[in-house]
Amino acid sequence: MHASVLRYFIEVARSGSVRKASERLHVAASAVNRQILNVEEELGTELFDRLPGGMRLNPAGERLLRHAQETLHGYQVMRTELDALRGERSGHVKLAAMDSCFEDLLPAAVAEFSQLFPAATYTIVSTQPMEVPQLVASGQVDLGLSFVTRLPAGVVAVSLAHLPLGVVMPPGHPLATHERVALRDCARHPFIRSGAQPVFGPTLSAEYTAFWEVMEPVATCNSTPLVKRLVMAGKGITTFSKLALLDELRRGELVWKPFALPVLNQLQVGIVVPAQRALPQLTQNFVGRLARRLAQLEQEAAAL
Repeated sequence: MHASVLRYFIEVARSGSVRKASERLHVAASAVNRQILNVEEELGTELFDRLPGGMRLNPAGERLLRHAQETLHGYQVMRTELDALRGERSGHVKLAAMDSCFEDLLPAAVAEFSQLFPAATYTIVSTQPMEVPQLVASGQVDLGLSFVTRLPAGVVAVSLAHLPLGVVMPPGHPLATHERVALRDCARHPFIRSGAQPVFGPTLSAEYTAFWEVMEPVATCNSTPLVKRLVMAGKGITTFSKLALLDELRRGELVWKPFALPVLNQLQVGIVVPAQRALPQLTQNFVGRLARRLAQLEQEAAAL
């Protein structure tokens, strides 16, 4: 399919309305609707449920959405790599990320990118997961790394990896024998909070938010390395994505178990960028290489 058709489809899926999509795309609503109908005719299936309140993706549409996002992102990566071959190797990368990304993902990505683009400079900010999309939306940074739940207007996820939140404990801990861990089980053990705020709001899981608010932690610390050391020392359990502790899991120094709450097991870590603002060519190239590294870590985590 043509790139413009994919953009029309993605915008309708994002906004849930042909009219809203046309306003954001600055294209006539009739043209957008015609392209959606053409795609459905070409594929031989409807992609949306037409509801009184708008349009909602059906399973076929969700599958096409993944393809469309991957295709457009791959095209942008190819364009930036061609630009790099023409000598466009300087620029500044501004990003914000949750602290877990500073353990493996970002150090490896920046080191690799610096070898290829030695003139690139960086501003990299560590912040709470829920604050990352807001920084991207406000234009304070060009991209972000965080758990992806409900994104603010003007922000889109271009790469996602299944790296959900789980319970972290030392080997030999009573919860280490559980296949999945319930929140009531966590409440029976000393708990170390990795920040003053939960990683998401009550709209995703009121149960987890309530647990976070009523618990009395033995320690609260926003340094991932220190929290891991406290857990290894037997001071308590905590919650992290495997993204934060791949080395410790490989060495058998920590144990990670999924939550018994399905909504938490579906959490994804993603790269978020502005939906409408074009990124500098160097930053787009960085996003592409960061996405590859994120996918690699997702595979490694699944094997642990």
